[in-house]
Amino acid sequence: MPINNDRNQVLVALRDHPQGVRSSELGEMLGLPLDAVERHLLYCTDYALATWEKKKDRTGLATITNRGRDYLTRQGL
Repeated sequence: MPINNDRNQVLVALRDHPQGVRSSELGEMLGLPLDAVERHLLYCTDYALATWEKKKDRTGLATITNRGRDYLTRQGL
């Protein structure tokens, strides 16, 4: 899996918020455009690094999975 710093930032933010966080909140916290955050979340869900259900009103919570935590550990994050 290629390293992507923005994606890693999204995963770290999810790790730091174990209760879950909305995509719009992630964008604000990280200073990333919402479409970029959602693209990274889709990638992370495809690889089982996170769980997230995209909703039109952006109320779906994203959470990191154990696999996502392992990925961050392997990246030294």
